[in-house]
Amino acid sequence: MINKDLKEYMHKFIKDICNEIGPRISASEQEKNAGDKIEEIFKEFCDETVQEEFTLHPKAFLGFIRYGALMAIVSIVLYWLSLLIDRGHLQIDQIFSLIFLAIALILITFSAIYFVSEVMRQREFVDVLFPKKKSYNVIGSLKPKSEIKHTVIFSAHHDSAYEFNLFYYLKAFGGIAVFLGFFAVFLTFINVILKFIFFFLPIEITAYFFWAGVVLLCFLPIATLFLFFLSSNVVLGAWDNLSGVAILLGIGKFLSENRGNEGIYPEHTKIDFISFGCEEAGLRGSKRYVKKHYDELKKNKTITVNIDSVGPKDKVVLVNNEVLLGVKHDKELINRLSVIANELKIKFKLGNIHIGGSDAAHFSKKGLSATTVMALNLKEKPPHFYHTRYDTPKVVDKEALGQVLQICLEYIKYLEGEKKRDRGANL
Repeated sequence: MINKDLKEYMHKFIKDICNEIGPRISASEQEKNAGDKIEEIFKEFCDETVQEEFTLHPKAFLGFIRYGALMAIVSIVLYWLSLLIDRGHLQIDQIFSLIFLAIALILITFSAIYFVSEVMRQREFVDVLFPKKKSYNVIGSLKPKSEIKHTVIFSAHHDSAYEFNLFYYLKAFGGIAVFLGFFAVFLTFINVILKFIFFFLPIEITAYFFWAGVVLLCFLPIATLFLFFLSSNVVLGAWDNLSGVAILLGIGKFLSENRGNEGIYPEHTKIDFISFGCEEAGLRGSKRYVKKHYDELKKNKTITVNIDSVGPKDKVVLVNNEVLLGVKHDKELINRLSVIANELKIKFKLGNIHIGGSDAAHFSKKGLSATTVMALNLKEKPPHFYHTRYDTPKVVDKEALGQVLQICLEYIKYLEGEKKRDRGANL
């Protein structure tokens, strides 16, 4: 069992960062200060620590949303201008119908590619249009007593997000609004393309395009909401994701205090603790880390247990898939964590990430063993504190921190036992 003092230690870290540093938007001075504080604590129990610098365009990922939405709105307006010309309600040359359609096609194509590539798949499509900045991944390593036979990464992230106005003001409808907004872009894209193609065909289906246009007008209010998707306010990010960082510190503190305990401190498992920067800017920190260390990670068969957004107790979630990113995590790792949770009598569920993504994604994308462990109520999609001002230390239960910490410690024991079993099989 995890003692009360260790749970208090983890929760106190969350409160201290919130009170002393506050919100930590990606690549900001506050994010750097939090990283420095985390490294300072890593030094208390790690054999080595380092901060790896990387560059990115932090405002590209979500900062372009209002422009993508504006392009969709203008495309709908141009679609209707073209339609009014076709139906004879605007008495101007027919060539303007084609011109309006061509402009609409360019705008909505760019908007659709942005939403699919940058927002959903988190690729760097429009990044060069935004200023470049520096950020840092904070890494601490704990060496085993003997030869390294396993390497496991426990990771989290220490930046926090801009508040999502849609989630704060619309509450549960915020997630639905996001889905409808994406749907509006793709519906506009399809109908603009169809109208452009049929302009050159000797077939008239103006009735279809009229009613399609009416449907698009119904989506205009949703598209307009996306102009105000992001607030200028930055959330505290206690749940997302100081909770994950706190668990990394809890693992390190527990193991360091038990260096002389043969049954607890790892003999053959090297542990890397990584607090990524710029997760909220499109998983850029973990992406840069995997790219830089891929050969080493593959050679060592490194396993990554990412910890993100730990809130209520008895609501542990082991992530199978990250839907928008098209990522499936390692089934064997998930099954093992499931067995451990069952043995510890910790309530958990298998679940998927439907909005956004986690830092485990770039490991799994490259075929490396990884998953993410969370603690949230899956019935809330998303939780009311997701990227809102309600994400404070109050929503992080100390017992939940203890439950996830216990799963991680037992997984280390499992890896150690696996090596012993391998040795026994070879005798």
